[in-house]
Amino acid sequence: MTKTLLWKFWRKDPNDCQYILGTIHTSTQEAMQFRDLAEACIDRVALYAGEMDLNAVDENTLLHFLRLPGEQKLSDLFSVRKYTRYKRLISKACHLDLDDLARFSPFYITNLLAEQSLPRTAGMPLDHALWTYATLAGKDMTGLESFQDQCSIMQQIPLDYQIKTFKDSMRRFNTFRKKTGLLNTLYAAGELDLLYKYSKKSMGSMRKLMIYERNQKMIHRISELISSQSCFIAVGAAHLGGDKGIIAGLKRKGYDFRMIRQLSDI
Repeated sequence: MTKTLLWKFWRKDPNDCQYILGTIHTSTQEAMQFRDLAEACIDRVALYAGEMDLNAVDENTLLHFLRLPGEQKLSDLFSVRKYTRYKRLISKACHLDLDDLARFSPFYITNLLAEQSLPRTAGMPLDHALWTYATLAGKDMTGLESFQDQCSIMQQIPLDYQIKTFKDSMRRFNTFRKKTGLLNTLYAAGELDLLYKYSKKSMGSMRKLMIYERNQKMIHRISELISSQSCFIAVGAAHLGGDKGIIAGLKRKGYDFRMIRQLSDI
């Protein structure tokens, strides 16, 4: 039977339910296959909660946290030979000029390259598309994390870790692109456990900061939100799976879950 990353969940009455979707920040055909079902669920609730409140994003502050500290440039972090190789590789594979990204952090560039490695079939990534839909539908809007929370997380990722991750991606660039494609395929297949395991492995020493600690905060936030209103929760799919994931945490609080595969399941 087809799997999805969309669920309804409830504590006592299945008719008095909430909805949660594991999202992905891409605009591929595979990412968009859950969109119609998600929008039908959004139509039924009062509140839409994204991973972050996009209305609260301050572009200048965001740029500050995405950039390298001080006057550093990306080319300062590598030898001339390696930087030239990276520049040539990225230009050929992703049609990006690394010099145009010279002030940005390796973390930001690595994520940008992952996005650029996938074919685009929609105007905006799934998470942004659903936020826009809910906004136009007149829903109350909020985030599980604040903009300040996300900036703080970015600030805590050591530069040495970012450099290593970037170098590893460049050293095996074809493998990096294949892994990005695999994540897209796993998402399309609704393979929550595999998505979680892959994401946990890729985070390495950062998994506590990037996944576990954030999951606990988001579980608490979700519990607050759904105590008084009907909600649609949209959060990165990697946060849902595993014993420390959001679904397991809500189940421990007494909630039951049922996967939504078609409109009649809503």
